Amino acid sequence: MVRLLGPVWLWAAVALCQAGCILSWQEAFLLASSNVSECPSYSRPELRVAIIGAGASGTTAAYLLSQAQERLHEVHMRGLPGCEGAVWPERVHTTVYERDRVGGRVHHVHPLDDLQQAPVEMGASILSSANQHMLYATDKFGVKRVPPEQIPGGGYGLWNGKEVLIDQFTDTTWDQLRLYWRYGRSLSIVFQLMQRALTSFLQLYNPIFLQERSGPTAKSGFPWSSVKGLVRSLGLQDPSTVSTKNYYMTHKVSAAFVDEVINGVTRANYAQHVEHIHALAGMVSMAATDAFSMEGGNTQIFERMLAASGATVHTGIAGQVTGLMRMQGASSQWWVGTRDGRGSVFDAVIIATPWQSARITLLNTEHTVPMYEMQQVHVTLVATDAPRPSQAYFGYATTAQVPRTILTTQAPDGSVPEFLSLSYLRELHHVRHAGTTWDKLYLVKIFSLAPLSPQQLQRILPGRIVWTRYHAWSAYPQLTPPSQWPSFHVAQNLYNINAMERWVSTIETSTIAAKNTVASLLQNWLGAGFVLGQNCTWESASVAAHWDTWGCT
Repeated sequence: MVRLLGPVWLWAAVALCQAGCILSWQEAFLLASSNVSECPSYSRPELRVAIIGAGASGTTAAYLLSQAQERLHEVHMRGLPGCEGAVWPERVHTTVYERDRVGGRVHHVHPLDDLQQAPVEMGASILSSANQHMLYATDKFGVKRVPPEQIPGGGYGLWNGKEVLIDQFTDTTWDQLRLYWRYGRSLSIVFQLMQRALTSFLQLYNPIFLQERSGPTAKSGFPWSSVKGLVRSLGLQDPSTVSTKNYYMTHKVSAAFVDEVINGVTRANYAQHVEHIHALAGMVSMAATDAFSMEGGNTQIFERMLAASGATVHTGIAGQVTGLMRMQGASSQWWVGTRDGRGSVFDAVIIATPWQSARITLLNTEHTVPMYEMQQVHVTLVATDAPRPSQAYFGYATTAQVPRTILTTQAPDGSVPEFLSLSYLRELHHVRHAGTTWDKLYLVKIFSLAPLSPQQLQRILPGRIVWTRYHAWSAYPQLTPPSQWPSFHVAQNLYNINAMERWVSTIETSTIAAKNTVASLLQNWLGAGFVLGQNCTWESASVAAHWDTWGCT
């Protein structure tokens, strides 16, 4: 449904457009690598960039653009071989529009609504030691990494709504033998397939892979104009284009392991089943080794990136973009209009917000931003005096201990439990809430596909429920194998960071998408020499530790 826009910014844009803008819906648009220039393509004193959305990808993009400013200073001082006489802009000016809060889907709350209690993530809570961008960013911005929250000694369980399939798993030798007895070599096969995919994925952190040149472009294709090109360059087409179940079954993983363990993990991480989610996303669900979170909440890393970027930030109605209109001309600028009736012209625009919920109208272009169906997830935080989940609910004897972390999977008859996962996160000692003092409470997080009623919570948790907090959100796309991959380029000088969401949806991949998108924008405006560098030398085992820099550094 087309949203009618207020006339103020629209008429202002039309007035600007009348000077040299022909409103044509037959816009000719071609972005080809053969047109890549070594030097700046446009001569402007200032490159003006708008970013719509201040989540993980938008704030990262703003920060990366600020680092381009440092590279510009260097180029002004030393020049760039082959670009003598080129006119470089003096600065890159970035404006960020955010209608809600910085961090986007990264969101935390304080237990018992007590600001003295350490925050707990409602989602996007776990990062992995393989996440090189986030490792570097936490070090650079002085954010302390901490292990994911979990009460020690609680054990893991897997439940299908009818019976407990795995009980009190704590990764001992005996536990490993129990897994082997039930699933054979399946765990080993899955680990090998994951390692192979991870090795391919880690190329994204290697500057030799990213930036080694073949004429005017990088051999790898970086920066990629489409997700398809990125996936092909990494050699990850196979796991990215078939379902998790089909992929693992083809590689001789037992059906029981796929339907029970892997399905339990994909339900917990992406709220999707192995029959539907593509195999690479299924691997990501299994790959959270050496996991960590950020002390004080994951949002702060993006707040610090945005602050460090020096970008102009508009929030509230001034940050709610309602329309984008292409200004016809040699450089194809864009008018960005906001709900408060104002607007500005930019040389390039980066869309860093889910388009399907953005309510933005695109004008004067035949191009569209791809939309995809999001997975709705319900998160329930509970403070309870129950030290463990209910024995009766899960079918345990009254003398048995129920695991404090429970994953769920589908039963053989096709039925599914009423929640996706349950985790006891921490103990709260000597706390006061609603006029009552408690010696000890337990903070529990439950993910589900539908809201859980107080009656359901009382059945799952047998003690007194002291405090609850509900949060429903469109957490990630439905990650079915795609018929086609979207492009990072929507139209000339209009970019879509979220094109990568349909491939892998994580905090880290949001930063990778931002790096690729900003690199593409800068290469278009400032040339390949600026982005890729010239005659760079790196050690063969080099990892792009300084992923936020441009050129050979």
